[in-house]
Amino acid sequence: MAQTTDGKPTPAPVIAIPLADPLVPYPEITGDEPCLQDPDCWFPEQGVNAGRAKAFCRTCPALTDCRAWALANPHLASEGVWGAMTSTERNAVRRNTMGRAA
Repeated sequence: MAQTTDGKPTPAPVIAIPLADPLVPYPEITGDEPCLQDPDCWFPEQGVNAGRAKAFCRTCPALTDCRAWALANPHLASEGVWGAMTSTERNAVRRNTMGRAA
């Protein structure tokens, strides 16, 4: 840790980590969601096709709520497939939405 000129330690910077967007609640979980059956499928390694996970997502009753939550909370859903979208697809939607709002 760095020290100030008076020899006291410099306090570590405070980094704010935003919590979930309260306007978009986390999807209600019933236990029937496909992502609960094989969680590893939803976090494929870089370069691995996410088609299987996305296909399962499209059958989920929570699809719309899951997608909305993931789009509203990129800091919490930065990886994996959420709402039948990869992180790249979610980022593109956010960029397009921001571009239209400007």
